[in-house]
Amino acid sequence: MPHFLRTKPAPRVSGGYQAFRDYVRNDFCHRCAYCLIAEWLAAGVENFELDHFRPKSLFPEKKQDFYNLFYACHPCNMLKHDSWPPEDLEARGITFVDLCEDDFQTHFKLLEDGTWDGITESGRYTIEILRLNREHLVLVRRFLKRLGVDLLSKEIMEDDAPKLV
Repeated sequence: MPHFLRTKPAPRVSGGYQAFRDYVRNDFCHRCAYCLIAEWLAAGVENFELDHFRPKSLFPEKKQDFYNLFYACHPCNMLKHDSWPPEDLEARGITFVDLCEDDFQTHFKLLEDGTWDGITESGRYTIEILRLNREHLVLVRRFLKRLGVDLLSKEIMEDDAPKLV
């Protein structure tokens, strides 16, 4: 089962792709589509952006595609930027993990030390390019684990903040 479920049908908005922001934010449960960090743990909503999963520079036809817009923290969005696997990797089925299509446990394993291990080649590729074992992320994962908060729960929202105090 996919980790994130997208709104269907796609909402109708006027204006540019930024008009989808609130819908995309809700679809991704106020969390980064890549590292899974919640807004309230990552400097708030101001630190989150819309990412074009398939980069608009390489796939201009996807620029306004609601389903190509992912909610991403600023660091993940900057690391991914216009990255897309080269043709030889894509031909072998290696691409960025899309948690709207795939389950986390299919591609990643959360280790005791707070790091993620890539189970699949796509998982390893995603971890490498997006640096998903950045020191800050590993520390946050360890902290949440010590507090008994399940990082993989889709319900990690601001409502959980008081439980941590």
